[in-house]
Amino acid sequence: MDKQRWKLISNKINTASILLGTVLGLGAALAGQLAICQAQMPEASYRNRPLSQWIASLQTGHARDRTEAAYALGQIGAKAVRAVPLLVAVAEKDADNFVRAEAVLAMGTVGAPANSAVPSLTQLLKTDPNAGVRGAAATALGGMCSEPGQIVPLLIAVLRGDKSTYVRGCAALALGRLETVAQAALPQLREAAMSDPSPVVRRRADEAIQRIEFVP
Repeated sequence: MDKQRWKLISNKINTASILLGTVLGLGAALAGQLAICQAQMPEASYRNRPLSQWIASLQTGHARDRTEAAYALGQIGAKAVRAVPLLVAVAEKDADNFVRAEAVLAMGTVGAPANSAVPSLTQLLKTDPNAGVRGAAATALGGMCSEPGQIVPLLIAVLRGDKSTYVRGCAALALGRLETVAQAALPQLREAAMSDPSPVVRRRADEAIQRIEFVP
């Protein structure tokens, strides 16, 4: 290989190396700028209090403060997804049933995008001794329509078998919120609308039927 040809090849290699280095440098700079922007993004908040403060209140506050914190996390919604494990723990173990019920409702909005709270909500609805918590679990599940094969049969069973008027009414409302996804529940809802001992449950079952059957 003559010297002139080798010099040409060497120049091309050097040019390619310079270009590659420039591209890599730009990539690193952009990554650094992105990290800075993410660090500077404001934390999700509710009522001028950041997410981290609401999470702290849910763990350390008095019962009224914990209830408010759970509600606030529910209002923040999916941006509070890192609070789901804490909400699950509070819903299952907190000493105050009002706090537990509010945490359950928050699980329905905070965990809804990935349905990450469904297993805990399902268990609470099936077995929790407190009607307020069971009703909240039914309500929360009514906002999670991506797993109808699991949620709809559970709500049907609760509508037909829970001893609490409040919980049966919540189950009917939840089925109505699922709309056409809950088509399989129509026979049980019609039965409840006709024969449930509670006029409240009968009315809510009728409302659910109308929502499920409504065609825009």
